Amino acid sequence: MANIGWSEEEARAAVFAYFGLLKAEQDGRTVNKAQVYRELSERFTARTVKSFELKLQNISAILYEQRLPYCSGLKPRFNYQNLLKLLVLDHLDRSPLPAIEAHEILFAKLRELSKRGSIPVNKKGAGRFGLAIEEALGISQNSDKAADFMGIELKTKSDGSLQTLFSRTPCRFVEDTDKQTMFKRHCYLDNSRDRRALYTSFSSTPDSLGFYLTVVDQVIQVRRSNAIVLEYDAELIEEALLSKHTQTAFLLLKRGRDKGAEVCTLQGVQFCKWPSIIRFLRLLSAGDVFLDFTMSARVNGTIKDHGFLWRIRSSALDGLYLSNKTLDLAGSTS
Repeated sequence: MANIGWSEEEARAAVFAYFGLLKAEQDGRTVNKAQVYRELSERFTARTVKSFELKLQNISAILYEQRLPYCSGLKPRFNYQNLLKLLVLDHLDRSPLPAIEAHEILFAKLRELSKRGSIPVNKKGAGRFGLAIEEALGISQNSDKAADFMGIELKTKSDGSLQTLFSRTPCRFVEDTDKQTMFKRHCYLDNSRDRRALYTSFSSTPDSLGFYLTVVDQVIQVRRSNAIVLEYDAELIEEALLSKHTQTAFLLLKRGRDKGAEVCTLQGVQFCKWPSIIRFLRLLSAGDVFLDFTMSARVNGTIKDHGFLWRIRSSALDGLYLSNKTLDLAGSTS
């Protein structure tokens, strides 16, 4: 059958059915979604059961973008037609959904994920657990500048570890003119990988290479043996905090394996709002904030750089934000 565009009647029926499902869910009633798809397909024979399921996922995407609650089990699918969005917005104009904060919508979705148990981890690399949660929530992997869920940044968290906040290029290289010359001055020979490298993590306490952080007149300095290597203006760090961490949900995960495959389960959530640059500088001076160098180069090769990573002790997160809320995923908060 030829792929033809959805008519207004078909799309409107999908919208009506979707909001019926959403209302039933909000009222605590159980509805057979598959039966709803079948009834729609029987009414509009040009559309399959699966096509209606996908169309209702499109409606979830529209509601997600409007920062409104959407149906459980219908993960957002974003390649929707403009007609469908107009019909959804028209429905909302005539029958508005109750106002609800984005973090409450997120908490509801995380409770659902927690009840399901193990979440498959399909990707590789350090960020694979966060990607597994985003995939389970049905949200797309984002750019560095966009928050993850309705304006809320999602971060996976392990007790006792360092939590990555953001990556930012220094405001100024002081001792040298640029990153290349700074790297050449401070790198060491990594014989095991036949390369030059500068991998280290340091706080206000000097590391084994002599690097440490200090604050002078609202400027964060990286020093090595008292020489100023590079600097960050406090306002750049504040911009980084506010661009990604105005609202952040730190997800406490338990990692494991199921039949040989890697999985994780949600254990809890720490929801933080309004990071303070004053608190950040105070934590930095106390040794709770770290900067990582992650640079390497083959002999006479270009520098590979994974960013200048700012991290914080997980135990110090409470001290960075003006507001903190803990969710145990069983329904209570503190």
